[in-house]
Amino acid sequence: MANAVHGVMEFFSTAAQPTVLIFVAVLLLSLWMLSLRNPRVKWPPGPVCFPVVGCLPQMMISGRRRQPTDLLPWYDTYGDIMHVKFGEQHMIMLGTYELIQEAFVKNADTVSARPTWIYFLRQIVGKDGAGVLFKSGKAWKELRRFTLSSLRDLGLGRKSLQERIQDEARYLVQNIENENGKAFSPRERIGKAVSNIISIVVFGTRYDYNDTPEMLPVLEEVLRLGEGPVLLTNLARFIMPMKKMIALVDKLYSLIRQEVEKHRQSFDPTDIRDFIDLFINVTQEEEDPEVYTEWNVFRIIVDLYLAGTDTTANTLRWSLVHMVNHPDAQKRVQQEIDQVIGQGRVAKMEDKARMPFTEATVLEVFRLSTVGHCQARVPLGGPHATSETTNLAGYTIPKGTIIVGDLYRVLHDKNNFEDPYKFKPERWLDGDGKVVKSDKMIAFSMGPRICLGKGLAEMESFIFFTTLLQNFTFKVPEGEKPPDGVEGLNTFTFTPYPYNVCAVRR
Repeated sequence: MANAVHGVMEFFSTAAQPTVLIFVAVLLLSLWMLSLRNPRVKWPPGPVCFPVVGCLPQMMISGRRRQPTDLLPWYDTYGDIMHVKFGEQHMIMLGTYELIQEAFVKNADTVSARPTWIYFLRQIVGKDGAGVLFKSGKAWKELRRFTLSSLRDLGLGRKSLQERIQDEARYLVQNIENENGKAFSPRERIGKAVSNIISIVVFGTRYDYNDTPEMLPVLEEVLRLGEGPVLLTNLARFIMPMKKMIALVDKLYSLIRQEVEKHRQSFDPTDIRDFIDLFINVTQEEEDPEVYTEWNVFRIIVDLYLAGTDTTANTLRWSLVHMVNHPDAQKRVQQEIDQVIGQGRVAKMEDKARMPFTEATVLEVFRLSTVGHCQARVPLGGPHATSETTNLAGYTIPKGTIIVGDLYRVLHDKNNFEDPYKFKPERWLDGDGKVVKSDKMIAFSMGPRICLGKGLAEMESFIFFTTLLQNFTFKVPEGEKPPDGVEGLNTFTFTPYPYNVCAVRR
């Protein structure tokens, strides 16, 4: 054996570089061909997968434009259910509503886990997962129940959550008014307005737009660094800036820990102020100590920020893109606002039933932009994983396989929505002008893992959007090109390319 190893080493030391490269290529090709002979699993069709890197080379070529549409041609080639490999990780991609429903609803018991064995996730949440987004099993169900219950409780306090959103909408209007109709980028101030809602829910505090809470830029940098399919492979440890990402996550936990300690010092069980108080209360009531850990609560707080800030903010950013590109639709929304609300008060959710075109416009923004609310990887949606062997579409899918529902494809499928790349709020209205919902509208996913902040996101989107158009008419600045309404920056969420608008006071 020693002689054989010595012989190989001597060969590499004396061979020319092209010879070594050819040898390595032949070795990898041989390993790949051997893997193809493995009859243990009959995967759905998919692109050729190479040793070590899987389908990453093809994905990098297909995804060179980094748009949600990049991989759509694969479905034409391989079908609505595809098998791909990210590095060594097997993944099943589902491209129709029916397949996603089969996986996430009918087979929810076995397809609702999270792939926390992936190197990146293992580093930030541990191999057993944590919080609401990345926990599995009974503990996840209990934490989800607690979080949903907390959101409901916080909406029924001394000042309801709707009133908080209405107040924040007023602050946003005041801030934009300071621009005096001049061109400006709405990106940052919209982000701060939406993050203030989560700050109120979690910490009981809002921040002035001139102040930036320390947590927000840390979160934004985590989102910026954590992108690309490599993140779902163990290759991430070599390619991604993992040390920097882990350091940022540690900083987030440190900031949250400081807030929790402040709350403990001033905690009053008769005066529950926010989510942290609810957590302190439930731990003092000696609920399951293995579930209600500080670690899980830290992760829930991060999850709420991830799920409730960037996604909703991007929905509002896209809504302004579509309004400046479709002034007729903007005018119809404003006419409806004037008829139902007027100028004397801020919109409330009860108004939505009497504002069908406005509701249809918000639905169309959700559909066309496919931000992917509350999902961890969007617009594909958060990665599910099989907790045991599962049958999907006639295929036997092994335990430990990632399952991804392609929300973007469903929401842009011409079989589901006519002219899917056109902004058409009218598609949501019947002949009598009433809103008609579609079961294909799965912007928030479906099944037990459906976005837990769906109600909050819908409330924020409606109130913020309506209040902005109640007070301003948005236009493309003179001399600038209209913003792109289809393509954008596809990272953790799908966000518009940078753009400016003019907000003309009504």
